[in-house]
Amino acid sequence: MNEISQIFFGSLAVAFSGALVPGPMFTLVVASVAQKGFLTSLYIVIGHAVLELAVVASFYLGVLKYVSNDLVVKIISISGGVFLLYMAASIIISVARKKINLELDLKVSGRSLGTRNSFIIVGKGILISLVNPYWYVWWITIGAAFMLKSVSLNTAGVSAFYTGHILADFIWYLFIGVVVSTGRRFLNKKVYLGILIACSLFLIYLGIKFILDFTLK
Repeated sequence: MNEISQIFFGSLAVAFSGALVPGPMFTLVVASVAQKGFLTSLYIVIGHAVLELAVVASFYLGVLKYVSNDLVVKIISISGGVFLLYMAASIIISVARKKINLELDLKVSGRSLGTRNSFIIVGKGILISLVNPYWYVWWITIGAAFMLKSVSLNTAGVSAFYTGHILADFIWYLFIGVVVSTGRRFLNKKVYLGILIACSLFLIYLGIKFILDFTLK
């Protein structure tokens, strides 16, 4: 597997791990789909994707140009690795203590979604990230570390990172939109928790790799 593929699949797996854990965006998707239907899940993720594209562009075009010091690169990369390990431990502990619940039992009202509401929901997809402190921490640590790896491969590397990162959100939240809007259950608790554990193990691997790649240089 070449470096571009590694960045793509690594970004996909890390983002998917974060998306799986119920948080503000998950709650917004479930509640919005229950009120307005499936398309709201798409518009929320589009809003989220626009915001994250702006972040990636700012890193690529400006922010990372000022991160040329080897010590700064090591600090960012090691911090990203440590935060990945923290994410993995947090998920595993939450699963072990049965603190993670996939709550999808909401009654769908079936109201129509107008053009004006569509733009409002895209805006909510942007705002739901901006009000989440975890989002900022993720980008300062894991996101920055990934970007440092990606920019070394120029546009192809950055594109692979962003595509993998945002694809995970589209896959997960559109799936949740289908589940809520149809009232069908494609995902039972055991499978869901199993996926979480598998993602956590990958996060541990990736976290250690991030740390070793930059401390052994």
